[in-house]
Amino acid sequence: MLGDDGYGSESQVIDGMEWATAEHAKVVNMSLGSDAPTDGTDPMSQAVDTLSAAGQTLFVVAAGNAGDQGASTIGSPGAADAALTVGAVDRDDSLAPFSSRGPRLGDKAVKPDVTAPGVGIVAARASGTAMGTPVDTYYTAASGTSMATPHVAGAAALLAQKHPEWSGPQLKDALISTAHLVSGTKVTEQGGGRIDIGAAMGALTATGSVTLPPLQIAGTGGPRQVATLHYTNESDHQLDLKLSTSLSRDNGVTLAAGVIALGSGALRLAPGPRPTSRSSRTARTPRAAPTTATPPRPDRTAARSPTPRSPSSCTRPCIGSP
Repeated sequence: MLGDDGYGSESQVIDGMEWATAEHAKVVNMSLGSDAPTDGTDPMSQAVDTLSAAGQTLFVVAAGNAGDQGASTIGSPGAADAALTVGAVDRDDSLAPFSSRGPRLGDKAVKPDVTAPGVGIVAARASGTAMGTPVDTYYTAASGTSMATPHVAGAAALLAQKHPEWSGPQLKDALISTAHLVSGTKVTEQGGGRIDIGAAMGALTATGSVTLPPLQIAGTGGPRQVATLHYTNESDHQLDLKLSTSLSRDNGVTLAAGVIALGSGALRLAPGPRPTSRSSRTARTPRAAPTTATPPRPDRTAARSPTPRSPSSCTRPCIGSP
């Protein structure tokens, strides 16, 4: 849908997305986008949301390469709510300097959703081209979130092969909730973290991300905001989860206990396709400086149980508060 020079119009990109959904594509890789920051109300982002809601397609989209310009640099269509937006890390899981980061303009939602290797990636080289650093006649090495995105699209395809009944949002949640959260990197820079397809193939998945309004941290007034998190157990045995939360400002300063709370610190998930267990987060609203909540992560021993699976779902949230 782009020209030989690698460029194209918004209408061309939207036409391509519409064609893919009409062909019932389960996963669509979009290693493209605009580096101009957006709040997700632009035409391409809206097209991603509309097409995702109308079908079963998951759009896996590059976050962009404007990270050297700082925070809130996610472009279109990576800013779309429904997109699984991908940032880039190096071989040590360190965020690539060029990787566009959140929070998203406007509502300060968490974007990107996950990260994947995107530095010095060796890939097939089209005949007669010189993109990146050619390795030989057939391969070239390049860096960018466009190189990271296919890793995630491939992981989503493997999940879709294993779970053909899963919708796009289920695939997205599974990959976010099982990703490896890298210490020292903000949630608004990595989302759930670097993807871990081995964990995503495991028995336990959860809500990928939720967004709450600004938090009021002074005084006791203001209504509570509640988000529901879904945890799914696909194993053939019961899982007992212990949950915890933490909340901090952008500068890393942890806020006092009680600003955010779980409806329950423990969950028991029945095996197989049973009703979903839930836990709620409560927080007081609006005002105050930017805050970021680290999503509650269940005990990893239970989460990565090697036993057989049979659906009962669950995902982990990354809350981005303005």
